[in-house]
Amino acid sequence: MATALQKQLAAIAASSTHQLDLKAQKSAHGKSLLFEAKVAGSQSFASLYLICHDGYRELCALDPRFRQFSNSLFSEQSTEEDRLQMTEAENRKLNTVLEAFITLVGPRLLLKPAQKALEWLVRRFKVHEHNTETLVFTYLPYHQTPQFVALLSILPPQPRHALRFLFPYIQANTNPPRQTIVYTAINTPEFFNAFQSYIVRVLESGHESTVLLNFWATLTYQAIHGIFNSATSGRREMQAQKTEEVLLRVLPVLNSSMRVSNGPEVVVACYLMVHALVTSAQLGDKVLDSLMEAMVLAQDADSLNQCILVLATVAEQRWSAQMPNAVTKRLLRVPQLPAALATASAQCSVGRLALGCALGALRGASRSDEKRATFTEIVESKLLTAPQAQIVLSTLLRAVRDSAAGSEEHGQLLELAATLAEDRTLASKMQITAKDNDIDLESLGLSVDQSIEEDAQAVAFESEDEEMVDADETSVASTIPVPSFETSSFLDSAASNDYNAVAAAFEQAVSSNQTTRFLASSELRQKDADKSNVYLTFLVRAWCTSRSAPVRVAALRATASTIKRAAATADFQHIIPYLLHALGDTSSLVRRSAAACVATLSKRSASKTPKVWGAGLYGKGAGEPFELKTDDAATFLTSVLTPVLEECVMDSKFVMAGVRDALEGSQSAKSKQSIKAPVRTAVLGFLASHVSATPLLKVRVNVLPVFTFSGKISAVVRSDAVIPLVQQWCALAASDVATKCADEQLSVEDADKGHLNALMAKEAKSAQLLGDVVSGSINKERVALIAAAFDQINAFWPSFKSDLKLPLAQAMLDLSLKESTEPFDQLCRERALETLRNVKLDSPTLIAFLDSVPSALQMPEGPPSKKRRRTSRNEMARVEVSSTDELQRLLRRLTLVLELIEGSTPGQHPDLFRNLFNVFGDLQPLKQQSGSELVYLQSMILGALTPMVNFFKEHPEVTDYQSAVRADLLIDAIRHSTSPQVQNSALLLISNLATWVPDLILHNLMPIFTFIGSTLLRQQDDYSAQVVDKTISRVVPQLAASLRAKHKNFLTGVSDLLLSFTAAFEHIPLHRRLKLFSELARTLGPKDSLSAIIALLADRYHNSKTQRRFSTELLLVFDPIHTFDAFKGYLDLAVDAAGPKRKVSDTLFGLNEKKPAEVESAIQNLLVCLADLAADDRLRAHVTRAFRRKSDNSRPRTVFASIVEVTIQLSKQVASTPKLYECCSRVLARSLDLLPTTELIKSAELLLAKTDAQVQIAAIKSVQVRAASVVQNDRHSVHALVSFLPSVENVLQQSKSLDAKIISVSCIDSIVERFGKKDASAVASVAQTIAGPQSLSHSDDRLRVLSLLCLTSIVDVLEDEFISLLPSVLPVAFDYLSKAIVEENVGLHNAVYTLISDIVERLGYMFSREYLDKALRLSHRSAAADLEEACDESRRAFYQSVSEHLGAQEVFAAIQSTWTHAVSQGFDASLEHLELLRSTVHVQTKAKLIKSSSTLFNLILSTLNLRTAITSQRDVEFDDEEVEQLENTLVESVVAMVLKLNDATFRPFFVQLVDQEGPIGAKPERAITFYRFLASFFDKFKSIVTTYSSYVIEHVAKLLEQLVSEDASSDLRSVVLSALQKTFQHDQDGFWQAPSHYGVIMKPLLKLLTITAAEDVTTDVIPTITELAAASASSLDNHREMNAVLLKYMRDEEAHTRLATVLCEQSLTKRLGEEWLGLLPEMLPFISELREDDDEMVERETQRWISSVEEILGEDLEGMLQ
Repeated sequence: MATALQKQLAAIAASSTHQLDLKAQKSAHGKSLLFEAKVAGSQSFASLYLICHDGYRELCALDPRFRQFSNSLFSEQSTEEDRLQMTEAENRKLNTVLEAFITLVGPRLLLKPAQKALEWLVRRFKVHEHNTETLVFTYLPYHQTPQFVALLSILPPQPRHALRFLFPYIQANTNPPRQTIVYTAINTPEFFNAFQSYIVRVLESGHESTVLLNFWATLTYQAIHGIFNSATSGRREMQAQKTEEVLLRVLPVLNSSMRVSNGPEVVVACYLMVHALVTSAQLGDKVLDSLMEAMVLAQDADSLNQCILVLATVAEQRWSAQMPNAVTKRLLRVPQLPAALATASAQCSVGRLALGCALGALRGASRSDEKRATFTEIVESKLLTAPQAQIVLSTLLRAVRDSAAGSEEHGQLLELAATLAEDRTLASKMQITAKDNDIDLESLGLSVDQSIEEDAQAVAFESEDEEMVDADETSVASTIPVPSFETSSFLDSAASNDYNAVAAAFEQAVSSNQTTRFLASSELRQKDADKSNVYLTFLVRAWCTSRSAPVRVAALRATASTIKRAAATADFQHIIPYLLHALGDTSSLVRRSAAACVATLSKRSASKTPKVWGAGLYGKGAGEPFELKTDDAATFLTSVLTPVLEECVMDSKFVMAGVRDALEGSQSAKSKQSIKAPVRTAVLGFLASHVSATPLLKVRVNVLPVFTFSGKISAVVRSDAVIPLVQQWCALAASDVATKCADEQLSVEDADKGHLNALMAKEAKSAQLLGDVVSGSINKERVALIAAAFDQINAFWPSFKSDLKLPLAQAMLDLSLKESTEPFDQLCRERALETLRNVKLDSPTLIAFLDSVPSALQMPEGPPSKKRRRTSRNEMARVEVSSTDELQRLLRRLTLVLELIEGSTPGQHPDLFRNLFNVFGDLQPLKQQSGSELVYLQSMILGALTPMVNFFKEHPEVTDYQSAVRADLLIDAIRHSTSPQVQNSALLLISNLATWVPDLILHNLMPIFTFIGSTLLRQQDDYSAQVVDKTISRVVPQLAASLRAKHKNFLTGVSDLLLSFTAAFEHIPLHRRLKLFSELARTLGPKDSLSAIIALLADRYHNSKTQRRFSTELLLVFDPIHTFDAFKGYLDLAVDAAGPKRKVSDTLFGLNEKKPAEVESAIQNLLVCLADLAADDRLRAHVTRAFRRKSDNSRPRTVFASIVEVTIQLSKQVASTPKLYECCSRVLARSLDLLPTTELIKSAELLLAKTDAQVQIAAIKSVQVRAASVVQNDRHSVHALVSFLPSVENVLQQSKSLDAKIISVSCIDSIVERFGKKDASAVASVAQTIAGPQSLSHSDDRLRVLSLLCLTSIVDVLEDEFISLLPSVLPVAFDYLSKAIVEENVGLHNAVYTLISDIVERLGYMFSREYLDKALRLSHRSAAADLEEACDESRRAFYQSVSEHLGAQEVFAAIQSTWTHAVSQGFDASLEHLELLRSTVHVQTKAKLIKSSSTLFNLILSTLNLRTAITSQRDVEFDDEEVEQLENTLVESVVAMVLKLNDATFRPFFVQLVDQEGPIGAKPERAITFYRFLASFFDKFKSIVTTYSSYVIEHVAKLLEQLVSEDASSDLRSVVLSALQKTFQHDQDGFWQAPSHYGVIMKPLLKLLTITAAEDVTTDVIPTITELAAASASSLDNHREMNAVLLKYMRDEEAHTRLATVLCEQSLTKRLGEEWLGLLPEMLPFISELREDDDEMVERETQRWISSVEEILGEDLEGMLQ
């Protein structure tokens, strides 16, 4: 198993680009679509580019879209591109371009130019590796071509997961079959998703082709089917999940594809995929609807047929017949849609699609002719199945039925249905549909032509004017007999049983088509119909009862035939009321038959001797009904009924209304001619007599509405007949009512309602009767009657007169409060209460209700109002109530009355205002009596008074009720009630009263505010917050206006209010604080109150971060100008608090109760909070907005200037208290930082006009601080700062305050330093002042320092323009420097150096030799003065400036001229002087150095005589380390100089230098410096300068001879030997091997072995001798000569010489080895002698030497030494 490391290495190797593997690189370069690998590997990109570019040009000729790639992929620069060297972002951008080209070239892949162009992408950009998916998907439609095989040959051997199916074909290099691709699409989601994403990108780019679209559509179609087929097994949940996954993958692709407008081919491809989804998966209507909408939106003329085919498939899968509106709207716009559907029906089932289109067309059929035509064509076509056609017809009939009769919509739909009914087949279907849906076609106005009537059971008549004939008499086996009966009139109330028996037989006869025979029976006395009551009363009762429609029709038609056959003298007027009932029948057939009967009756001619039929009509004891005159009856029939028969047939409800209108004489009556009043009176009486006498309940109920009108005509009838009849009905026992209703199959409720509907609202007797019914005085059994009576009262109430309402209302109020457990009383109580709550009670009624309460309470009048206010709460008059039960009853009554008032919109009843206040006052003793707060009652009263106050405010002319206001009661409720609800309601009422009668309210406000602060503000509920808001918005403005009107101190007046709110701050819910306090401040006026609110919060919660954050948020709510006002007011409060005579601050902060220390602490807290507030970034941004407006900004500036003045005034007051003074300073600084720069400067200019120096200082300081933070690109701010310079300059010139001058110069410096270059002229102007007596020449050192620094900034800005000031500035500066050195004034010292350094940098060419000498001499003094480190730094900076910016000639000359002075000032001055030389040499270029070489050489020659110069000084002393440091610095300078000079320039100088320093003088030690230089010189330049040794060799040899002496300088000897050692070490040209050089130096050098200084010998002499021997290593003669001298010294008498010689031999042996030991034979005798030397050290070192020799030679010397 591979380890983790092996796996990581394998992964790295797999992703490696093999940049260092040339073989791998060559192999990768050989991947080609066109060439063999060997040929491709040998091609260069240049030659390949020519081939591929030809193909690209041909592509551009075929399609201009390819030209966009000419400057990128196919540019000449592309040959140099290497995507491995590109960044990730560049590669992403390149991928976008590459994929765009690949998809565009896809349709032309088989063309040679396309293959050439793709070859370039493969070879140059490696698209087969980096864009594999796009490339493969572009080739995939051509997977059977050789080109695809070529692609496989270059693909990576391990393709990505989505393309993993290609792996075996890459290995075998063969074409993959289509089955493999389909299988992969089904089973590999990655491939499917990637391919769909590719297609979407291609479509969005518009690069699709027919080949690609066909491949995509068919592949996706097969894949979808395959995916769903594989998901058919398994649990239903798994199948649903699989379906959802496929939808999530396919639907976004379809959505994106159908949205692009790329032609019909794309749309058809999408349709094919939709078809696959719909036929393979079980989808819900929601998904199917979205698919249909997408399809119709993408459809065009070319894809219409395919769209309809797929839509039909989708429609077949839907559950709902109705299609989405968007689909139907789009389809109905298709021309000839039915024809298109018919065409599609040949290929698939289009029934449900046609059904959906038909239903969609029907929805708009009433508004569009086209939709009606489409609907008709679809229905008449054979596209719909029978059930589908029935659905369409059912929907049409319901639409006709539900549309408003007479409307345009109704007419259009009716016409459409009639058109369809003309087709006999459709008519039959429509008839069946109507029957199934219980729809009467004739009632809709549709006449269907058919041989069978709507009801197969109906009796057939040949004509309405002909006699009845049985349909098939011969077919009847036996005749149905008439049962025996005894009654002479079936309208007798006792004839019910007889009628039921005969009617049952009659119904049987009708159903068996024996109507004629049955009616002709002798028992019914048909022949004597005009004389006997039996026949006609039977028929009348038959059509008026609940028999079937055919029975009722048969009875009416038989009656019509009888009337037609009867004698002319017969008068059948008594059947008129019953015909009215028939005309109101629910069946249209019955109504039509009734109309025919009325028509027949009206056609009878009036007889001069009429015989009225119907004597004893209602039985013996019933009395005779009222008879009409024959003419009156004829008039009623012909003038009232006949003209409206058609309307009666159409509408069952028309007849009664029409008759009532006609009898009333209304203009809406449709009678052709009006009838006279006597006739109308007679008809009403006639109808009333029948209604009263008839036993048929349905007839009575249906005819009673005829009497529901008022007037003289109906008054008597209603009083004498109708009202008694209804009263009689109401008095019936429940059992009798139930029996009557059961006989006629009528519900008791309908019967009761029918009778009570005969009552009239404006009729006193009706109201009285209703009152008697609901009170139970008539009947207490009939529950349904009571319910109907209350319903009638509800319906009549708006129409009741006021005098009728009051007794009814009083009765219902009594009923509502009646205490009884009887069911009837409970029902009455509930219904009465419900009615009182539902009806609209008027003001008199409500006042009567209220008046009934005090009288019931029996309350005494009590003391007058004034006395009442003085009365203690415990001494109020008590309620005189006899018992607790009575008290509870009274409370219930009062509660109910108040509830009714509350539910009656109290604002509409202002007359109750006084009564409610009286009741509210009377509640106080009642509360004591009951021991309860009566919260509910108080809340209702207060809630009712509030809208009344609103009414009074809207109607200011109503002033009568102001005297009724009792503010003391409201305050008392607020203060003493424990109910928040009462308190809130009282507060709301007071807030309303404050805007109506402020004078009565304002003097009682303080307790209110105390209560708000201690309770409401702490509540969490929204209602309490709303109450507080309303109280503030209504009460506080009045309070503020009152205070301002009386010219009182505003803050003192509202102090209690503010203290209450701020005291409750921490208890107020967080989310309400800001809104509450902002509303309070806005209401009081933010200008006056905002400062006090913030100050109070700061005083009380000064240590709270929450308070500070809240104060900021509160200020942000208001306009920025109010922030300034708040700051100003806040500071005024602080000034008042710090003053000797406090006013407002005592009231607000309670300072009069605090000790002095506490007062000081309070003021400090205020100032600290204000400073923190001003420092808030959000507040700064907010304040800035005050100056961004186009309006005048003068007021914000003025207020801000006042803030600064007040702050300074305060600081003066508290100057004796350091803490407070510091706080004032912080406030001032933070306040000044609030304004934007431009406005700050303008405000500062206003402050500079003040005479107060502190104000001026604060203003200038603020600008200075701001100048440090302004950015350079803020043009407005920069311009404002520069423009401020003249103002500051004016203060500098005119102010007598030193502090003002100092801050002015500092401000000028800050502005000039950062922004001076923006306006050099302004800087030049101010420069004169700075350099003048008011600044630079001032006597104060602080001002001098600042002036010098400011001049430094000015020099940076003005540069050349400052030249004119140099003569006046530099002398003063040098004087100040001299003074600073003497006085050790560091600041002044550094300031001068800063200035002169800057002048040297900027104006070096004007810094004359005189200035430089002066500066250098002062610098020497400064160095010698031993000042602070900062002084040294500033001085060094000056030296650096001199070395960098002044000419070399001038600097070297100045150094030379001041060298002696530098030495005279001691070591530090001398060292800095030489460091100046060194830095100048380093800085200067080679050319400049050569140009000034003569001056430099003179300087070097003079300074190399360093030790002489030092020893000549008597006043100063240098120790050896200091001298050595000086020499090293000088040597470094000379070496640096040598580095920049050529040999031609330097060699003469070197000769001159040797001539000066080489000869031995009286004081040889002075040559130490020179030889130090030589040592460094030879070490630095090594063999290059070895030949220079020839100039010094003789001088050195002579010097060495002198250095042998015992008194010779050890330091000199050391440096000389060091110089020789360096030149020996670096001799590479055999210079020292030459005898002329070797011999001169060898002997004096070896002679140094004789000196007694053993340390010098060891450290200096022996190493030098060794280096000399090494330099001549190739010359044995030189070695022998040296060895001879050494051998001589081995026998020297002095032991130290012999020891030194042995040590030297050791060094030579070690360094030269066998080369030196070649002289061993000569040395052996001497070695033997030394082994036995008298000196132990010599013997020991000799033995060491022998050991080292033996080690080198590898043999023992003992034998040689014997």
